[in-house]
Amino acid sequence: MLFEKFLRTISEHLGDPLSGREDELTRLNPDKFYAENVRSLLDVSAGAAQQICETAVRQGLFRRGIELLCPDGSVAKTADTEAQLPPTVSCWVERDGDLEEQHFNKTDLRRLTFYRLIDTDRGDTDRATA
Repeated sequence: MLFEKFLRTISEHLGDPLSGREDELTRLNPDKFYAENVRSLLDVSAGAAQQICETAVRQGLFRRGIELLCPDGSVAKTADTEAQLPPTVSCWVERDGDLEEQHFNKTDLRRLTFYRLIDTDRGDTDRATA
């Protein structure tokens, strides 16, 4: 299972936080999840979940990514780092019942950090830089 190494690390610090939550764990997408997913799964505060995720990044268990969100909350662009995001992105915006494509500067859009589980069995050996 992809989460075994991560879960061992968590268990060392928190005991067995996933007892009875195996169904929730199997619903997580290891290629894209958020600190909020970890918060909910482990029943910890948002700050603790963020700290757990960032610790996992430093330990080489997770890779951090970033996404730009359109005004409606849909994902406009995803990248591994801020520097890899293009200066502008397109979003579809509803105006008078019609969808129009609009271009936005990346500095004007909300960002959201997500995480990916690094699976060395798949050959995923990338390490994020903190």
